[in-house]
Amino acid sequence: MLHTLLYFLALFCLSTSANWAKLNHMPVEVLGFYRLALAATLLGVWLFVFYKKPWPRLNKNIFWVLLSGAFFFTHLWTFKYASKNTTISNTMIIFSSNPIWSSLGAVIFFKEKLTARLFISYILAFAAIFMLVGHGFSLAPETNKGDISSFFSAILFALYMLTGKKARVYYDNQYYSLIQYSVCALLFAACVGYSGAAWTGYDDVSWWAVVGVVLLPTFLGHFTMTYLVTYMNLSLMTCGKLIEPVIASLLAAAMFNETLSPYAPYSFALTIAAVVVLFEPQLRNVMRFARLK
Repeated sequence: MLHTLLYFLALFCLSTSANWAKLNHMPVEVLGFYRLALAATLLGVWLFVFYKKPWPRLNKNIFWVLLSGAFFFTHLWTFKYASKNTTISNTMIIFSSNPIWSSLGAVIFFKEKLTARLFISYILAFAAIFMLVGHGFSLAPETNKGDISSFFSAILFALYMLTGKKARVYYDNQYYSLIQYSVCALLFAACVGYSGAAWTGYDDVSWWAVVGVVLLPTFLGHFTMTYLVTYMNLSLMTCGKLIEPVIASLLAAAMFNETLSPYAPYSFALTIAAVVVLFEPQLRNVMRFARLK
């Protein structure tokens, strides 16, 4: 039950990412660098200064951590590229294919079993996303690059989760996250150097947005997710992430007065149905415990 609650906390925190990005006025690569560099620094201080933990052993298994970090970076980069080169509707709908690739990888590499509950939840969640943003979905030559980038971002996210699950077999989540964030920060720094973007000179709101994106999506979101991959079914976790666009839309409406689709209530109802179907065993256990009390 605790893992399920942590999972929903992580989903909510990950859903705030787009809103922090909207508040921030830095170029994507600058925001990415400060986000991951600050997260790695705070995690390193916590590990080595306050808890005085030893440095992790660096052996051949570090390959999986480095690979996961590289996939995480390329997923973030391709997703941002897609957001700028196609419609948000196209990006969200095409990217929502990521549970398919994650589930296929989980079956092949971790022998996880696919269930009817998972398929039904995916259909309901995808329908909710399409109902929320489908009115803006269209395929056109001028958006091809962005659409393709969104598709690759979905595959790269699946690879990030799969290699992360493999890396967590050998490394504690704290060490894994520290190395992964450091790899991403270095890659974003290289992008900043290549693009020639300014490192400083941004307003206070942008810096507070950096703090927000570190504390919520990075630590309470991704850090919690990589902790949970050892304890939860990967297919279930990636399918559940389809709830994020709906939560993000609600937050955007509350924070920025963005107009919701007229079909939003139906989308939210389908999302709730997807959650109930996906986590029905856990909900049944909660009800059984409540009756015993």
